[in-house]
Amino acid sequence: MAYLRTRLAALGIFGFSLLLLVPPQFSFAEPPQKQDIYHLLEIHRYSQAEQLATAFLAAHPGDCGANAMLGLAFRGQQKLGPAYRAFHAAADRCPQSLAAVEGAAEAAFLLNRPDTKSLLVKVLELRPGDETSHAMLGAVDARSGDCAGAVENYAKATGKISGNEAALRQYGGCLLAVGMSADALPILAQLLSLKDDSANRVALARAQHLAGDRKSALATLQPLLGPDTRDSAALLLAAELHEADNDTPKAVALLRRAIEVDPHNVGAYLAFSEISFNHGSFKVGIDFLNIGIRELPSEARLYLARGVLEVQTSQTDEALRDFEKAHHLDPQLSAAQDAQGILFTQKHDSAAALALFEQQSRLHPNDAMVQYLYAEALSEAEAQQGSKLLDKALEVARRAVTLEPGYQAARDLLCVLLLRHNDFNATVEQAEEALRRDPYDEVALYQEILAERKLKRVDKTQALIKRLQEIKAHNQQERTKYLLEEAQPASPVPN
Repeated sequence: MAYLRTRLAALGIFGFSLLLLVPPQFSFAEPPQKQDIYHLLEIHRYSQAEQLATAFLAAHPGDCGANAMLGLAFRGQQKLGPAYRAFHAAADRCPQSLAAVEGAAEAAFLLNRPDTKSLLVKVLELRPGDETSHAMLGAVDARSGDCAGAVENYAKATGKISGNEAALRQYGGCLLAVGMSADALPILAQLLSLKDDSANRVALARAQHLAGDRKSALATLQPLLGPDTRDSAALLLAAELHEADNDTPKAVALLRRAIEVDPHNVGAYLAFSEISFNHGSFKVGIDFLNIGIRELPSEARLYLARGVLEVQTSQTDEALRDFEKAHHLDPQLSAAQDAQGILFTQKHDSAAALALFEQQSRLHPNDAMVQYLYAEALSEAEAQQGSKLLDKALEVARRAVTLEPGYQAARDLLCVLLLRHNDFNATVEQAEEALRRDPYDEVALYQEILAERKLKRVDKTQALIKRLQEIKAHNQQERTKYLLEEAQPASPVPN
């Protein structure tokens, strides 16, 4: 018997081609059952093919080709469960049969079965480089949250996914998730060309923003920002873009509009609280968060954000209640306990703060914020207890920066710790990286000045001092330029 390859037309998300063990020609001089099964499949008479294959297998239960053809008959009738079992039976008996393994993999994929990935890996062992299998593996990885795996597999299947919206959306989203925003741009642009809708337009704009092209991001969003828009996601992203361009009044107006059109958009309340924090308008931020909590009383992040602002206004008892409420609503929200640690620190209970941060660091080893706060607590304890904690603080601060290279506060802390450790050249290196990411980073520049003084590089030190004076003047102007008006809200959305 010879191998005959047949391709099914666009079945499932990607379609799948299967190899069948069948004779190349019909000859009724021999028992005709398998030839008849093949013929019925070829003319799409799947029900009759199922009957004949079932009868044939009753007499020949170990025939892999017949089991594969039975799987095809079931697949043609959209009977995915029976198709999976038939193909799997063939694959169990003939593990090197590409027809059986491919059929089982496709059915498992469509049924979202847990063995889908292992079956697809087996297909690739039998047929290395198969783009269809890599495309399916990309989808499986994306479903499970393994974006690194999804990116790796989708990159090997670009020809198969170029016209598939679901695959392009997963690929682009995972590229953003792993920090490859520039690589996501052509993928999300292709997705938008296939389907120009709000979700795809916002996704491309976000990628442009993350890639540092805010002008293009705003241009992409523009069709969604008309006076009658009710697209809160577009409004929220536009607000973020304007705030990044130091246009806080425009950002605030867009956030107000986002809350008006969607009072349940938690991101809008959180973004407003962040702007309030950055501009020192804590009371306005609390007012907005009060509205958000009335709308979303079970949203832990709103209590956490309100607690952070309450700390700034010395409402420590209220803040502690909000942090405890946030942790009660969502025990996985590590930041809630981090915030309690901050409060302990502010109350000068450094031992309690350090113990809490150490526990959270173990529970959340890949959370950059947790590692930063633990390093900060170690730094403060080291200042009181001596240098025995300095090495640990440096280790944790480096971990935070490795996890999130753009985490400016963590990099600033690393500069401080390196200087304290007398690693002056390393201090300069980290400070320069911090200033490359934020040219107005006073903390980093000050640590660099101190390090250059220790290195006795007088000319460079003087130039840095002049630069620090310019930065201080700029930052002071920015802090006061857009101070938000502190007033009680006169309507459901503060004006």
